[in-house]
Amino acid sequence: MLLKDWGAFPKIYPVITFLLLLSVQIKAQSDAVAAFDSGYVETGNPFLLHLAVPEQFGAPASIDFSAWDTLLPAQNILRQSGWQNREGQWVNDLTFITFDSAELTLPPLSLIFPGGDSLQTNALELRVLPTPSPDDPVFLREIKDISLTPANWRDYLKPLGIIAGGILIFALIVWWLMSRGKKSGLKGERMVWQPAHEMALRKLAELELQQHWQNGRIKTYYTELTHIAREYLERRYNIPALESPSEEIMRLLMRTDMPATLLPPLAELLRWADLAKFAKGTPPDHFHAQAMEEVQQLIQQTKPRPEDAPESRAGNGPSSSTAQTT
Repeated sequence: MLLKDWGAFPKIYPVITFLLLLSVQIKAQSDAVAAFDSGYVETGNPFLLHLAVPEQFGAPASIDFSAWDTLLPAQNILRQSGWQNREGQWVNDLTFITFDSAELTLPPLSLIFPGGDSLQTNALELRVLPTPSPDDPVFLREIKDISLTPANWRDYLKPLGIIAGGILIFALIVWWLMSRGKKSGLKGERMVWQPAHEMALRKLAELELQQHWQNGRIKTYYTELTHIAREYLERRYNIPALESPSEEIMRLLMRTDMPATLLPPLAELLRWADLAKFAKGTPPDHFHAQAMEEVQQLIQQTKPRPEDAPESRAGNGPSSSTAQTT
């Protein structure tokens, strides 16, 4: 009898195998799924993380990002769509941004449900590429050998003339300032403080009247436009924006109270401006006017509220502000 039953086992084996495979497939379909919209991204560019949960579980109450704290923390989230029911799944799209290049291996995330249950997503990998910099040595031409030429006394005339002219001009400026001070006889001239946003908007209006990009002066246009933006950011948020590279400016701004939604367009503007200033690329034609509008919107949305703006004051103006003598 035992041998008879054992002989029937090969006929039952395919059925058992099918049931095991079916259970594995059902288990796989019940897990949460996480996926980036691309396997790589450049620093400073936003990218999407898609989360999906089978409909029968309902919408999660929260997402535990603690496993990503040292790799891609929740502070790098710009926005998220919230859980939405699409085609039998609960889906949430999260927009991230990062400014550090790295090869990221991200562990599973925990999705917490209202009843206390949780689901684990799959692990992810992401390659964050550094944005090409105009200062990268790869752009530099090959250095040629130094070729010495015979010295000639006429070669020294021009630098000596420049030095003598500079000394003369300096002496004239000192004389003019001293004579002006004697004639004015003013003591404690009144200094009027000008807010950073007012100065920046005035300079933008003057730049717009010069019509640089309309007349083909693309490099001049982006050089002056980004100088105005950097000067405003330095005064508004007290960061060294005028002397820092673009990537460092973005890192410094992430530590301020500047709205996160303004960071991606600012990063794109600085990237295009760097390429234009160093003749490594030209922004598309539609972007020239858009760049001006984005800087204006940046200033309008970050300028201090009226109740926070300092009042005009007499004597010495504040160090972080522009003072004008009246």
